[in-house]
Amino acid sequence: MSEKSYISIRNGTIASVIAGVILLAVPALRGYAASFLGWIWVGVVWFWEALIASYSLPGWAWLGIFVLALVGLINIYLAVRGEAEKPEYKSYIEDFIHGAKWRWSWVGNTITNVWCYCPRCDATLVYDDSSCRSLYSDVNKTDFICENCGHSVVATITGGNKNYATGAIKREIDRRIRTGGYRKH
Repeated sequence: MSEKSYISIRNGTIASVIAGVILLAVPALRGYAASFLGWIWVGVVWFWEALIASYSLPGWAWLGIFVLALVGLINIYLAVRGEAEKPEYKSYIEDFIHGAKWRWSWVGNTITNVWCYCPRCDATLVYDDSSCRSLYSDVNKTDFICENCGHSVVATITGGNKNYATGAIKREIDRRIRTGGYRKH
């Protein structure tokens, strides 16, 4: 017997066995599906009859009261359970980085609203990233300037524009959290 005829006979046998198993399972699965759909239909009919039945209030009003009671119970459960303890690093919202005082807030586990302030007068710093747009500049940098303290440069972050600078600060904050360095400041 050749190799091809052996493979053909083997594949035919496997296909016949699989088809037999499927044909054995179909009537049983059909019975389970029919009983499940019948159970669902009985539930829908009962629910409809409960809604239109005669009570001191209409069924739809009882449904509304039930929904409101369920919402109230969920709120009571959440209030009793209390809020999960927030991680220690969530209180880390200010630090001195690159010579300026940086502040930010947390939304979930994401750092947002990162901006810098003058360490002397606490004024909001303005940025100058014009070197990033100039063809004649050798160094791409962003200067953060205090308008209150005589337009002096408070901090400089090399590498890119304002978005790059705030991204660098976020990465530094993340690094300090990972290494535990934020506790030392």
